[in-house]
Amino acid sequence: MSRRPLPLPLLVLLAGTFLSTLGDGVATLSLVLEAARTGPTWWVTEVYLAELLPPLLLAPLLGVLVDRTNAKRIWLAAVLVQAVLFAGAAATPFFHAQVLMLSLANVFAVASSAAGFKLVPAVAGTAGMERANSGLTAAMSLSTLIGPGLGAALFTAVGNAWLLGFNAATFVVVSLVIWGVVPGDRDERMSLSTSPFTGALDGLKVMWNSPVIRPLLPILAAVIFATSIEGVAGVFYLREITSSDTLYGFLLSAWALGALPGSLIGAWESVGRRHLAMVLGGAALMGSALLVEGLVPVAVVIAVAFVAGGFGNGAHNVGVRNVVHHHVPAEMQGRAWAYFRVLVNTCVALGFLLGTPGVVFDARTAILSSGALALLATAFAVWRLRRAGLLRRAPATVA
Repeated sequence: MSRRPLPLPLLVLLAGTFLSTLGDGVATLSLVLEAARTGPTWWVTEVYLAELLPPLLLAPLLGVLVDRTNAKRIWLAAVLVQAVLFAGAAATPFFHAQVLMLSLANVFAVASSAAGFKLVPAVAGTAGMERANSGLTAAMSLSTLIGPGLGAALFTAVGNAWLLGFNAATFVVVSLVIWGVVPGDRDERMSLSTSPFTGALDGLKVMWNSPVIRPLLPILAAVIFATSIEGVAGVFYLREITSSDTLYGFLLSAWALGALPGSLIGAWESVGRRHLAMVLGGAALMGSALLVEGLVPVAVVIAVAFVAGGFGNGAHNVGVRNVVHHHVPAEMQGRAWAYFRVLVNTCVALGFLLGTPGVVFDARTAILSSGALALLATAFAVWRLRRAGLLRRAPATVA
């Protein structure tokens, strides 16, 4: 039986997601390379932490806003503000001012991410949630496949101001996509008597009360933390191996090369509904790839390992999105996804700090530790979920 074609709104959104993620990746990489080239090692960590820490304080309130108001309007407003902030970053020659703009933009990224996640079922239409999540993750993977090599080459040629400006332009394009093709959701206005803090913890509660999501949360936290240690350590380790910003960028693209087919397998009905298998199998592949990276400092070997790790990363991400979509009520998904972003950002920030060379380990030891920890966390997850019976049956979904 042939598959139904993807709905036009979903196709257009996939294109917009690709362009936006490409712009974000190129912009962030340009700041990382600027930091690595002109400043001390902690400047690289500063760029990464600027993406992660500020949203932590506001994410719960932004999730409430998405669930209680019109998610499409929140999404549209958030991306327009991000466009203005990246345009400001492109206009200033001061590195730390650019990082500040990046930080503010990522606060609004929480709102746009939560709103976009909440509206996936409406955009997916007849394609179904699994195919939509697979397609969106694949679009992001494709952009990260192209972005590192392109960004590193353009950074060498024109510097980071032009790349920050390009990212501002992508947000303008995405705003047109949202306005033109994304269906609106129900417009539930907050009453003036309702405190904006009311329900701010509901996103955390609904995930913690889920018999499927609750046992996954500490395991996901450990895997995110472990793989994030490599994020900063790898900048220095891989640049030393390649001795070239451009080759370093193309080596990162090997990870995205694997992530693209890893994301697409979620669209296969026989695989896409096995959400926990995708989450755990993907984590195991990521941990194995990072362990090989630290054990064998040869660029070609690392590139092959990164393709396998990227495949796992793509499958893992689709699995996580599907788990949250299927086990959180629709009216709570903005808050739940915002809290998941809090979990991700917290673990990534801690991983980046410990992965900074000299804080605890040198770069290579940090990468070896990240791979080993990810594999241990995955093994523990398999043991725990088997005991709970969650790997022997398909848990019921939330209506």
